[in-house]
Amino acid sequence: MITKNVLAKGQIVIPKTIRDLLGVNVGDKMIVDVENGKIILSKKQNIVDAFLEVCKRSPGKISMKEIKRELANRYEED
Repeated sequence: MITKNVLAKGQIVIPKTIRDLLGVNVGDKMIVDVENGKIILSKKQNIVDAFLEVCKRSPGKISMKEIKRELANRYEED
């Protein structure tokens, strides 16, 4: 466990070891969410990578409507 202080503007620095582990680079977009009183921080995936992930997880055939719905729910484009 790593403890970090919150800076004046509410910022928290992600340690380099964690950035390296997750493949987070300068300019990457991050998704910030709250779940059960915890902050969930994850790297936003490229839409193509997200599409491939959805397809791989789905057993058998999956319709484009289902893929679009899943992508819209998880990886909204800015």
